Amino acid sequence: MIQYRKITELIAGRLKPKEAYLFYCLALKSDFITNESYITQESLAKFYGIKDVDQIREWLYMFQSKGLLTIIKSKVKGRYGTFRKCKYILNAEHYNLISDLLKEEPISSQLKGFLILLKCKCLNGTNTTKFSQNQLAKELGISAGAISQYMKDAIDNAYVSKDDKGIHLLREDIFLKVKAEFRKVKPAKSKEKLVFIMD
Repeated sequence: MIQYRKITELIAGRLKPKEAYLFYCLALKSDFITNESYITQESLAKFYGIKDVDQIREWLYMFQSKGLLTIIKSKVKGRYGTFRKCKYILNAEHYNLISDLLKEEPISSQLKGFLILLKCKCLNGTNTTKFSQNQLAKELGISAGAISQYMKDAIDNAYVSKDDKGIHLLREDIFLKVKAEFRKVKPAKSKEKLVFIMD
């Protein structure tokens, strides 16, 4: 079953592709409704695909400094004593929905991060951006040369196409195209439930 996670558009211009991919990985390990995660930094490093836990920790605190994440520390008493536990609350303001299928795609974490950032610059409810490659470089804070290489790799691997109408993400199974809204409703004589509405 495909699962989607909310990725705030605010990461565009604040995070580099590798960092954007980590934000996505953390989102995959978070609760869809509350945007909260209790994953350990060691487990997140393994899920992300590196052994350097210090790098993961540095990026997480950088996310917090940029308003993308809130870190709440607490002390928990366990069977073998007291230990510190972190709760991560992801900023989901102005979000896009991206599926967990991207995680298993046979491409680099940098390219995955670029595709996530590209989705954040698409027009609302679409997989198309009107920005040129040079404009994307400025918007994302990435060099024009790097943008060109990411675009070449994305096009060669059939994730992106480009024409006179703009740059288009092609995988709608990964990048949800329609406008989505989640509302709480209370049906008669039944428990409150969540309804996924797509316009």
